[in-house]
Amino acid sequence: MRKYLIETHMHTGNTSPCGKVDAREAIRIYHKLGYDAVCVTDHFYGKFFDKLNGLTWKDKVDAYLDGYRNAKDEGEKLGIQIILGMEYCIPETRNDFLIYGFDEEFLYDHTDMYLLNIVDIKNLCTQNDLLIIQAHPFRTMVSGTYDEIVEGYEGYNGHPRHENRNELAFEHALNFGGIIISGSDFHQAVDAGTGGIYLPELPKNSRELADLIREAKTPELIMNESFKERFNLNIS
Repeated sequence: MRKYLIETHMHTGNTSPCGKVDAREAIRIYHKLGYDAVCVTDHFYGKFFDKLNGLTWKDKVDAYLDGYRNAKDEGEKLGIQIILGMEYCIPETRNDFLIYGFDEEFLYDHTDMYLLNIVDIKNLCTQNDLLIIQAHPFRTMVSGTYDEIVEGYEGYNGHPRHENRNELAFEHALNFGGIIISGSDFHQAVDAGTGGIYLPELPKNSRELADLIREAKTPELIMNESFKERFNLNIS
């Protein structure tokens, strides 16, 4: 049966201040690696929006979507599906959450959404059936886990320049009993292909991605060989 390789965690140089690769080039890299879809999860936080003071919310959202839209245009040329997501940072923390299941109009309709605290963002996700996953929950800068907020965890983060402590993340995710995903956390070309998931269907948009992840619960994960051996995992 055909399996579709999906990147769940990717940043563009167009939008994320820490991104080092232009969106179009990033998609060309993923296309060469054989990925079927890439979810663009640029940082959604004050560090991005505060520098746009004086602009309308529509203009701010347009600026935020620049990376995604360039990636999507390149993906259409190459035949790789590009999906909209975000990495939401709780204000005044370093705690990040991957959110899936929304479209562009949702962002336009929720003015200053980046200012919401953890309770309010949870309520917004629940009201709109958005999937919320805590990213790299045991990275050294993160203050804690959010079992009462999330549906699952990024059990494996492929970013090579942070102390992700993936073993702790994966163990916590297993004990939590919810969704477990893997993502490359792409910022530089070298990061591509260090994470991702396989799904039995190709999601066409963020809503379908959220639904398919929920259905799979623990999809087949991309992770390095030593990590698989550590947990005796018979997955790719």
